[in-house]
Amino acid sequence: MKTLNTAINTLVLSLALTGSLISPGAAAAQAKTAVAAQQQACACFEVKVTGKGPAIILIPGVASSGEVWQSTVETLQADYQLHIFTLAGFAGVQPIPMQNWGEGYLATQQQAILRYINEQKLDKPVVIGHSLGGYLALALAAQVPEQIGAAINVDGLPALGALLTQSNTQGTAATTAKAADNNSQRGNFDPMAMAKGMTNDASWQQRIVADMYRSDGMTSGRVMGELMQADLRPQLANIRVPVLTLGALQHGAPYSTPEQVQANYEQQLANAPTQYHSFAFARDSKHFIMADAPQWLNQQIQQFLQQHPQRGQ
Repeated sequence: MKTLNTAINTLVLSLALTGSLISPGAAAAQAKTAVAAQQQACACFEVKVTGKGPAIILIPGVASSGEVWQSTVETLQADYQLHIFTLAGFAGVQPIPMQNWGEGYLATQQQAILRYINEQKLDKPVVIGHSLGGYLALALAAQVPEQIGAAINVDGLPALGALLTQSNTQGTAATTAKAADNNSQRGNFDPMAMAKGMTNDASWQQRIVADMYRSDGMTSGRVMGELMQADLRPQLANIRVPVLTLGALQHGAPYSTPEQVQANYEQQLANAPTQYHSFAFARDSKHFIMADAPQWLNQQIQQFLQQHPQRGQ
């Protein structure tokens, strides 16, 4: 996992230098002063709705647009009503003011998604998320299974920081941090190199970089910081709806084998009840499965939806 760890640490540190990651103490103080603001409705995302039928919510990851789901939308829109999110602060959508983050971006988004489901009167929608969106899908399935019908986690992890702690030695982490800090100070941070680690497709690499530049650095940095500290693993035991995790086995290449990457996923999600949770793995895909294996991704989603039919919108 050396390359994956280095890439994630570099991303976090580079975003922190441009977007100012906050300390846990500062975050806690900010949360206490913003509880009332957090409870109010916020402009937490932009949504495009298309199609008719049972409702599906599609959530992209950090610094990504809802357009990453385009091939999935084209595949599903004849049979489902699709609610395609772009989260606040990413890909040109206005960020949430920091004073309104309350308990944090992740908690704020979870509450906003539940409000959206209630306000739109969606009947237990399926939630499909990539990366950060996958984390949110897992969180909803574990914390409020009565509110959703099912969830699909596309290459998201319940405890990203724990994976890096497990895989990194302290010396390697410190060396990575120092290198990232030096490179950022010299202006050598290369978003394209980061994008090449996330997909093999050249056109998608350009899209990823473009979305990164259209995203708010402060939001991206702080959200990555939250994901590094988050740990859903104990709560996964509470899942009571069908959940599918789709893993990308080339995400750690060439320093981790597909078998090692798969073992990491299985260990991270070991607490999810096997009667509700299942895996499928894209052997030749990096992090953006919709770029490297779109047909496989859409086939897995369709099969899951057919196996677990939902009610109307």
